[in-house]
Amino acid sequence: MDKLRPERICSYFKERPVIITYGLLALSFILVIVLFATVHSKNSQPEQKDLASRNDMASVNITVNSLIEKLKTVEYEAKKKNTCDAGWSMFESKCYFFSSTKSNWFRARSMCVMKNSDLAVINNKNEQTFIGGKTKNIAYWIGLTDTEAEGNWTWVDGTDYKSSYKNWKPNEPNSYGGNEDCGQVWKEAQWNDRDCHDSTPFSICEKKL
Repeated sequence: MDKLRPERICSYFKERPVIITYGLLALSFILVIVLFATVHSKNSQPEQKDLASRNDMASVNITVNSLIEKLKTVEYEAKKKNTCDAGWSMFESKCYFFSSTKSNWFRARSMCVMKNSDLAVINNKNEQTFIGGKTKNIAYWIGLTDTEAEGNWTWVDGTDYKSSYKNWKPNEPNSYGGNEDCGQVWKEAQWNDRDCHDSTPFSICEKKL
């Protein structure tokens, strides 16, 4: 049996309040249905068909309609929380935007920040495979750079580079020409270092759901 990944566990606890809300509303709905059936049973006897019982029926109908509206609201909010914005792709608990605009690394990151996100940080092979399926053999900027100190690569979200997942092309990074300080995914989605001021690549933005 596969072990639960940390992001799966986090996703479970994030969704737990919605699950509890659904459960409570469903239980309330069942109780109202039982009450409705009881009142209906009493009203089936001719001697009980009076104004009081009709008022009970009206009250039950109002309660049922109120619960139905609450369920619709909860469902709508749950869908909003678990769906990426238009134009974004979802993978596990994150949303990705694959920009079709070519720009240098700095402008690419600014564009992502304006979208309440940042350049993508690739944490594992599964995420790498997903991104590779989108980028094919086209170059896209990712959130990896060694602009502060040559050879000291860092991820934009603070993920520890030394202990984290890596997928460099053979003989990369090599800082060809001495000025390749930003990371990109390229052929077969393998990583390559490139001049941060090169405006050829596209870019990948990433944010949590």
